[in-house]
Amino acid sequence: MSPIINGSLRVAVAAVIWGVAYPLTKVVLADTPPIQLGFLRFLLAGLFFIISERSLPLQGVEPEDRKCFYKLAFWGVFLLILGMNFGLFWAPGIAASLLSGTPPLFTVVLAAIFLGEKMRISQFVSIALALTGLALLGGDVSSNQEGLLPWQIWVGCLLTLIPQFSWAMYGITGKRLSAKYHWRTICRDTFMLGALMLMPLAIIEAAVTGFGNWSGQTLAILLYLSIFNSVVTYSLWNSALKIIPVALASFLIYLQPVSGAILSYFIFGESLGWTGVGGTMLIFVALTLVLLPDAASNAKKKSAVAQNNG
Repeated sequence: MSPIINGSLRVAVAAVIWGVAYPLTKVVLADTPPIQLGFLRFLLAGLFFIISERSLPLQGVEPEDRKCFYKLAFWGVFLLILGMNFGLFWAPGIAASLLSGTPPLFTVVLAAIFLGEKMRISQFVSIALALTGLALLGGDVSSNQEGLLPWQIWVGCLLTLIPQFSWAMYGITGKRLSAKYHWRTICRDTFMLGALMLMPLAIIEAAVTGFGNWSGQTLAILLYLSIFNSVVTYSLWNSALKIIPVALASFLIYLQPVSGAILSYFIFGESLGWTGVGGTMLIFVALTLVLLPDAASNAKKKSAVAQNNG
């Protein structure tokens, strides 16, 4: 099997598992506080790698790279959990699942900011289309959420975009480290350092709101989120980044909204009207524009090839 196919399959499997996490997390949040849920999820995942690797966080990491590992934990756990778990209070599961396919949009903007890449006109258009699609999507699914106002649905959808932004940052930051460190080391430190960042907020939340209700179903979903949605998926992602480009990995994230939307339909009975379908189509048109090759760049390449052949 070629490295490209191998890495692509790993990301594809991870994307499907990630998509399922949105509706399942929404189910659990009905009974459990959001920060505590995120803290326990990544604490368990981090302990798995500490035990399996028989090493502590940052062990074997060179001092000059430790700052980057803290950044990985911040983007890949801390900010991701705050945006996802609080956003799902208001955002319908199907909307959150569909929006989980937007990291390529943020990757383009971040590459322009941090890597100095110029943004094309089509990319500005794609951002405008995505924001329009978000407004249509939020307005449409509001009819499926009893007791919530339209603005609350939109705020929930906007909050669920925070994990997509943080995931783009995680991919950009982690790509360099993946060439130097084993993916298990990256997972170990991402999970444990992220859990430590969440711990103070989890303690404050427990003091203010209590610990929630932990039923057998809640514990089962927590284990799913810790093992499959954290250990398995992050392992697949980080190992795939060693053999395929970040752009290709981001493209395969398109599979993530599909599994989440299907599960949201069966769990919550959520569905989209024509406005929501139109909004979703605008978002995916925007994503397609982001991934289209630069026509001007291609023209220059063809011109150069023609001159060389001449």
